[in-house]
Amino acid sequence: MGGHYITLEQRHRLSDTTLYPGSAGGGVVGGSRVGHRRLSSCQVLLLVLVAGSSVIALYAYWDVMTAGARDPDGHSPRQLSNETLAQQLRREVRVLCWVLTTPKYHKSRAVHVMRTWGKRCNKIYFMTSESDDELPTIVLNKSDKYEVLWGKTKEAFTHIYQHMRDEADWFMKADDDTYVFVENLRYMLYPYSPDQAIYFGYNFKMIGAHNKNESYMSGGSGYVLSREALRIFAEGLNDSTKCRQEDNSAEDVEMGRCLLNLDVKAGDSRDSKLRNRFYPLLPFDMLLSGNSGLDFWLYKYAYYSVRSCMDCLSEYPVAFHYVNPEQLYVFDFFNYDFQLVGKQKPEERLPQKIRPEDLVIPDYDNMFT
Repeated sequence: MGGHYITLEQRHRLSDTTLYPGSAGGGVVGGSRVGHRRLSSCQVLLLVLVAGSSVIALYAYWDVMTAGARDPDGHSPRQLSNETLAQQLRREVRVLCWVLTTPKYHKSRAVHVMRTWGKRCNKIYFMTSESDDELPTIVLNKSDKYEVLWGKTKEAFTHIYQHMRDEADWFMKADDDTYVFVENLRYMLYPYSPDQAIYFGYNFKMIGAHNKNESYMSGGSGYVLSREALRIFAEGLNDSTKCRQEDNSAEDVEMGRCLLNLDVKAGDSRDSKLRNRFYPLLPFDMLLSGNSGLDFWLYKYAYYSVRSCMDCLSEYPVAFHYVNPEQLYVFDFFNYDFQLVGKQKPEERLPQKIRPEDLVIPDYDNMFT
């Protein structure tokens, strides 16, 4: 053996650069060359840090590239860099608007809707009886008569379901004398899933023989259906036991009855302070109304108690009715161009999502009949 061995004590004392006895510079043990060097603790730590940083960088890149997609649980993506809240909502809460009009109002009403609030919808179509090169029109087969509004509404929603249901998450019906704050509409809808059977508008209570909490939405200020509500309506409206088959009836009342019978929930569109966001009248009529008598039709039909006062309007209204073309542009100016020096802008944040099992719709509280 002649000195060609290492005791246990010697092996523990050898450094990484020590050669085994009998090796001439290369270090051979049992016929194999020893060419490995053990890393120091500092080198190991540095290697771990480099690897960890690489993993974090790759994850951050993946997160940014996939920020525009929803995850399998339906959670909304985060706000992208340099993106306003309105832009985020436009991306996450897609709204298809359709406006009920007639050829005689194409130039005097419909084109002005298109030039103001209509351009803020993700998609917009005008339901009418004649096509128009200035408007994205869909020609209906029904006559231009007020008595067949229910028939036109059925046909319009059916057409949208058959041909355009993948273009949006929510589907808003409005008249050509309605003004819609589309950004506020998206903000209101944000907590709700479009896969839930629900719709929103200004809640009216059913008059006559009906159950306590039956309601429908005002046709004038418009109403919006979720994607699931649209599907249920389009596939169920031919059931004569649930939906009126004749066309000659009040559109909004029949819509409410049909959706109620199809188990589509009539949602509460009021804000956190219980102030309405859809209005069947103009702002002045709601702020300082001269219709103070309790026999005024609005007080009779309102599902939730209604007041007329200077602090009764929501800061984030969605829609007003009886808006003429000139007022459309006034609304646009004071909400998108007008600036007030020194006014502090409120901090805006999105509301919490509402799970379908946590949804609570309050009972009506208007005691006037």
